[in-house]
Amino acid sequence: MRDHPGEHVIRYYRSVREAQPPRCHGYRDFVGDTEWAMSRENALKLVRGVRTPVTISSETRRTVDQRILIRFPVLARAMSRGWSRLPPRSRLRRALTAHIWRSGMEAANRRDFDVLLLALDPAFELELTESLAGGYTLPDLVGVHRGHAGYLSVWQRLFEVWDLRFEPEEVIDFGDRLLAVGRVTAQGRRTGIALDTRVFSLITIRRGLFSRQQDFSDRGEALEAAGLTE
Repeated sequence: MRDHPGEHVIRYYRSVREAQPPRCHGYRDFVGDTEWAMSRENALKLVRGVRTPVTISSETRRTVDQRILIRFPVLARAMSRGWSRLPPRSRLRRALTAHIWRSGMEAANRRDFDVLLLALDPAFELELTESLAGGYTLPDLVGVHRGHAGYLSVWQRLFEVWDLRFEPEEVIDFGDRLLAVGRVTAQGRRTGIALDTRVFSLITIRRGLFSRQQDFSDRGEALEAAGLTE
């Protein structure tokens, strides 16, 4: 069976990431080191993400497997580590990635925070960037919020002002990072103002859990922040 056209790029990317620079003993070696570093940087920029569409149901409730994982968080972490070790183009990883993000967005829409926290590292960081100011993000929430408590406080503030709903479109898998694309619709609880905006969430994965999330209103800005290309 022939490899997918992008498989060689992924293999090259991995070999470049794992490669060690040559030892420098003089000017020629210095030039060689410089060329090695530039080739490594260019190789990283060649990597293309694996795109997986994601859709959600309008009405959802907590599933049996989610109830089990909430009761046994050690099992949830073990499953997350297994998912993160799969290659991005693996069919199983793509299916699990879609499932993880779909479950998170459905949980957010029904305000089920126990399910949301299953995917987050205890030291999780949420950064709401300047590009979101003026939309559904309140100006005083722009910045970095740390830990589960910081994450939940952001949700609490937003829900005090807005009736929010999240509609995912796709997740682009770069291996140790995800770029989740979707829309947020909101209606002001007091003002009645309606908003409909696209959001690009750049997520860093560590040991199978989300360790950092940066939200942007511009796709190019999100990719630039990651030093990635599609």
